[in-house]
Amino acid sequence: MNFKFDWSRRSFLAALGALTGGIVAPPEAGAAGLFDKKQKVPPSVDGNPIVPITSGLGSTGDIYAELGVTPLVNINGTVTVIGGSVMRPEVMELMRRGNEHFVLIDELEVAAGKFIAKLCKSPAGYTGLVTGGAAAAMVVSYAGMMTEDLEPRIRQVPDVTGIPRTEVIIQKSHRYPFDHQIRQTGAKLVEVETREEMIAAINPRTLAIHFTNILSDQGKVSGAETIEIARAHNLYTFNDAAADVPPKERLWEYPAQGWDMVTFSGGKDIRGPQASGLLIGKEELIRYALLNMSPQEDRIGRCCKIGKETIFGFLKALELFVHEDWDASLKAYDAKAQVITDAVKKFGVIALPRKFDPQALGNVTPGYSWQIDPAKLKLTGHEVMQQLADTRPLGIGSMGAGASGMRGRDPEGKLNEGDHEGHWSKRDPNTFGFAVWQLKDGEEKLIAARLIEIFGSAPKA
Repeated sequence: MNFKFDWSRRSFLAALGALTGGIVAPPEAGAAGLFDKKQKVPPSVDGNPIVPITSGLGSTGDIYAELGVTPLVNINGTVTVIGGSVMRPEVMELMRRGNEHFVLIDELEVAAGKFIAKLCKSPAGYTGLVTGGAAAAMVVSYAGMMTEDLEPRIRQVPDVTGIPRTEVIIQKSHRYPFDHQIRQTGAKLVEVETREEMIAAINPRTLAIHFTNILSDQGKVSGAETIEIARAHNLYTFNDAAADVPPKERLWEYPAQGWDMVTFSGGKDIRGPQASGLLIGKEELIRYALLNMSPQEDRIGRCCKIGKETIFGFLKALELFVHEDWDASLKAYDAKAQVITDAVKKFGVIALPRKFDPQALGNVTPGYSWQIDPAKLKLTGHEVMQQLADTRPLGIGSMGAGASGMRGRDPEGKLNEGDHEGHWSKRDPNTFGFAVWQLKDGEEKLIAARLIEIFGSAPKA
């Protein structure tokens, strides 16, 4: 199929719809699905049907154009700044069904936690909690550890006056942007480097030891040692494994190691709603966390609101993720990359070996890259990626989508504004690459067609 990128946005999106097979029809309504109940719940009176929008926002069929923003083909990965991931049709359908009734959110959260514990093979005495992202899970977890179920404490956080244990030990090498979520509860971080320093830092005010899983190879104290030290001194342990699945086995392997609390992102590889997260931990601690979050009022986690629709959507996404055939998915990703390889080989651009470490600490996904022959084309990999990003009406990736997002002004001009250009300076200038696993069906053909245009108009060496 021959694509031209000077189309109008509407014709472009219409073609994309044709490639992807259009909208998936929702399954029949009913109680079958997450909860196996013999007693079916009747559909609501209003039915909440899917209806066409005939006026106002959405009536043109292109909500992005109506707001004047550029939609993207995701070749960056599951970064929050471009929306994380795209939910599967089944997830969207369960979110719609979750909107059919009102429900007590706390009751739904407790039931969801039991479903999570069973699905994720959690140890006895553990349960789950759906949160407004992994960062929100950290806020309500640390608040819960400090306050327990004492209402006066819950209401005063982040003022920790009178709370006996408020210090959290963290390895210096494990400091990262998300320890801000610990600090915002009023807890104090105590940096250590060695096992001996960790033990020496423990005092009557010590609450917990924090472990950043994706940085575990950079610390001097292992996860197992951290758990051992914490148990010996009656401290809590928290493992932030937000971006660390797949492999899916980590959902049950990490809690089984003995961590009191483990969090995973819901809007990355699990492909749940972007504003969702998973917290698995000891039942008492999960209860404390729930006491410190919405729908409860007058507590630090009220802003960490999670809706019934998001809870249902996340549970379905988690169920699909746990039962996913990873080998089949990997073959599908290879097939998408091959479409691109076949399209660019006539320009002397060759595919490099796929990079994939299924046991990497985090962001486990296959990486694909290609090499330009400088004897044939005067074009760098950076220029290719920039031209892909500049594609309109649908951008292909974004060169400005740094994982950290926007930055405020530094009055002294000392802050590092990002390492984007530095990232490219470290690469072979004749190579370019990107992720394909977030591509919707058919988008690999759009990328291939765009690359043909880019290489076809590139200056010859």
